Amino acid sequence: MNPVAGSDLHSFHGPPDRMEIQRELISQLYRSALLTLASSFGAACLLSYVLWVSAEPEGLWAWYAVVVLVTLLRFVHVRRVLARGVSVASAREDERLFAIGSLAAGVIWGCSIVQSVQLAPATELLVVPCVMAALSTSAIVSYTRSLRSFAGFVIPSMTPYAVRLIWPDGVFEPMMAGFMVFWSVLLWVAARHLNRGHRNRIELALNNAQLIEILTSARDRAESASLAKTRFLANMSHELRTPLNAILGYAQMMDERILGPQDFGKYGDYPSIVVRSGKHLLQIVDRILDVSKLEAGAVDLSEDLIDVENLIEGAIKFVVPSAERGGVELDWRPPEQLPCLRGDATKIRQILLNLLSNAVKFTPRGGRVTVSSRNTKDGRMEIRVSDTGIGMSPEDLENALVPFARLESREHMQRLHEFDEDSEFSHTGLGLPLVKLLCDLHDAEFRLTSTLGTGTNARVSFPRARVILDTNVTAFRAAS
Repeated sequence: MNPVAGSDLHSFHGPPDRMEIQRELISQLYRSALLTLASSFGAACLLSYVLWVSAEPEGLWAWYAVVVLVTLLRFVHVRRVLARGVSVASAREDERLFAIGSLAAGVIWGCSIVQSVQLAPATELLVVPCVMAALSTSAIVSYTRSLRSFAGFVIPSMTPYAVRLIWPDGVFEPMMAGFMVFWSVLLWVAARHLNRGHRNRIELALNNAQLIEILTSARDRAESASLAKTRFLANMSHELRTPLNAILGYAQMMDERILGPQDFGKYGDYPSIVVRSGKHLLQIVDRILDVSKLEAGAVDLSEDLIDVENLIEGAIKFVVPSAERGGVELDWRPPEQLPCLRGDATKIRQILLNLLSNAVKFTPRGGRVTVSSRNTKDGRMEIRVSDTGIGMSPEDLENALVPFARLESREHMQRLHEFDEDSEFSHTGLGLPLVKLLCDLHDAEFRLTSTLGTGTNARVSFPRARVILDTNVTAFRAAS
């Protein structure tokens, strides 16, 4: 058997979508903003305390009030965004609004220089570099996930302080100007480096999450498949032993002449029972081998032109005895003109027989099984098998296509018990998985819908490339 996770691992395409990375970046930006706003409020209190002695109270109170107002507005906005979450669709707009808030905060902090110039020269020489260092640190820690927000905060907040250091008392200081240029370049390079680091970490985390999800899904499906095979083998012990015991028992009675050595008429239907049991056992083994070979990719198609109408009619005739014994009506109305199909006639017949046998098996007496076929507008050929049987629940429908997983609901077990054990159809639970594998082999789409207590509808849709429209079906049928 092929590993169940193979297709999942091959579907892993590496780096996640750029917009998803951007969404996570902006989401982290907002999550860290609450601490940023709290520290901004604390820094405003500290600077106000330092400036209180020398600054004008009215101007200082006005500046502090604006800081509090803008901080509260940004706090409310951040809480709202965090409450609804940042989506891929809203990430760009959320980043823009955050950048506007960062710009407003930067302008306010830049305006604080007006209060700083009223300090004594020695104190100002100490306070200005400290404020610039604090602003730089805050920007590096809080805003590097969005370079727009970083620039929006740093440029208006630090430019006035840089100008103050370059032109103290109206005298240009070239050494300080060079240092400010170096500081600005270093700050921007650090911001870009940190932004790239944030992106790389998010990409790695998303890749890891995707890979973990794929491996977890593969593990769960592997465990489910292993459990299904274990249950299947446990259930099959009865299916295999019943016909085998019949073969051995009746053959031994005839071999040892238990009913007498002379009159073979006494053994009645013993030979036919042995033959029927042998065929039943062979069918079970064939189905198991068919599924195994199909999953291993060891089956080739023997393609030819197929008269679909004759193929459907032949499959229906095969299930007529079982339908009559079960009191199930078979309804088949062929369309006026049905083109030929290119494919493996034996395997397509097996698809039809499995669908029909399942429909008859799980349709109670008085029910109906309907077979229909048509050409779709896009050139595909569609074959439907519908029944008015016991149907399946969503959970059973999901398990119905899993190889070696038998449906064990009360309704299905009761119906299998009621169904004639001498029927030509075995109860291996491999019918629908085999249909799915055979459809995949023909590039056909297999869709199964069902409602518990109402019935099941199975649809096989062959691709346009396999539908032969330009063939004279009547002549082809006569030649066949």
